[in-house]
Amino acid sequence: MTRLLRAPRPVEGPEASDQEGDIPPPRWSLPTRIAFRFFFVYVLLFFLSESRIMYGLLGVLGSELPADAQTRQYYTVRPLVTWVADHILHVEAPLIEPVLSGDQAFFWVLTLCWLAIALLVTTVWTALDRRRPHHETLYKWFFVVVRMCLAAQLFTYGFAKVFPLQMSLPLTRLVEPFGDFGMQNVLWTQVGSSQPYEILLGCAEVTAAILLVIPRTALLGALLATVEMTQVLILDTTYQVPVKLFTFNLILLSLILVAPHAKRLAAFFVSDRAVGPSAQPRLFRTRRALRLALAGQLLFGAWLAGSQVHEDWKRWDVVGTSGPKPPLYGIWNVVRFQADGQDRPPLTTDAERWNRLIVDTMHPYQSGPVSSQRMDGSIVDYAATFAPAKPAITLARAGDPGWSGRLTFARPAQDELTLDGVLGKEKVHIELEKVDLDSFPIRHNGVRWVQDMPYEPRLQPR
Repeated sequence: MTRLLRAPRPVEGPEASDQEGDIPPPRWSLPTRIAFRFFFVYVLLFFLSESRIMYGLLGVLGSELPADAQTRQYYTVRPLVTWVADHILHVEAPLIEPVLSGDQAFFWVLTLCWLAIALLVTTVWTALDRRRPHHETLYKWFFVVVRMCLAAQLFTYGFAKVFPLQMSLPLTRLVEPFGDFGMQNVLWTQVGSSQPYEILLGCAEVTAAILLVIPRTALLGALLATVEMTQVLILDTTYQVPVKLFTFNLILLSLILVAPHAKRLAAFFVSDRAVGPSAQPRLFRTRRALRLALAGQLLFGAWLAGSQVHEDWKRWDVVGTSGPKPPLYGIWNVVRFQADGQDRPPLTTDAERWNRLIVDTMHPYQSGPVSSQRMDGSIVDYAATFAPAKPAITLARAGDPGWSGRLTFARPAQDELTLDGVLGKEKVHIELEKVDLDSFPIRHNGVRWVQDMPYEPRLQPR
């Protein structure tokens, strides 16, 4: 791909004549024209069917769209995917909702459809347009669109880490058995346990986005984006994060931007030859139009970045470690549990007795801020509402509309808590003691320049 998409003509510098169009562009080779047509069609189909591309470009206006806008594009292509899956591939590929995974069979079949359509359109296009010497006008505007779409995604994921919001360390992770973690939870916990590390990851993605927005530094931004997205794809694959297809397509966008510079990059890094100027054609002929185009790209990039900062700043005030802490925040060990007047001993066979109560701030990937840990170590999340005028809390379980809990609480001491009320159909009285969060070694994060030995003794040979 890198050889086929090599840019066909050099570019004059800022001192170039306003009449650049006097020199006709050279004829592209047939493989170059075929490669451009294929990737143009495939990327266009990807953009039209992927809602995350649209939301990234809309910025703050995306929040004004109706709730079903995120899946409307999938509904549009669902008949095609269903037909191909049933009649050609003979597999089941339903659109599973809510759409929590971008690696459903539905999206794999959709990608196969786009590849087939791109091949078909490229064949017809080449047959009907054999005499066209090049696609220079379409080529240069296509690269602008790809740059901005890729930058929008890097701003989205980058600022979600800069604040940081994408990964965090919920209190439930401190008491949940590590063996119960899914691979994605392992990755999220590893990154979320060190905010400086997550922020630096976000800064790298934001830097690549800024470089992509500026035409002069777009190549450097594309190279940085390629490295970053390749690392993300490795993590997505090995830690079972279900956005592998989307990440692969972002890598493809990065490589498309790098491809025209392949010969120059090879000469710079591999050979000992001098590297000539960039071979990207200019968008317009006149300096005035070029300045306006540059200003437009910079303003649009500022819109993308500013929109994401605005949205993440609002979320940062509500979600995560900086959000307001609810009443009873912390981890509470149950020391006594009564149900319908009878003491319930702490038996691991008791599926409903609480072992701990966890009250946390909101996190993006938890259904609510309140959780209980059962005697077998499993975690149950609740949607919780704290009464504003009295010490009371209402609980609901996601996916179980017939269950509800209503509890009043009292604090005999700072580290003691009593709960009285109803859980499901049982009248309960629960006494709890607060856990010192600093007793968990993972909370002792931060930089330590001088360390005489590992902080965790179990890392030493035994």
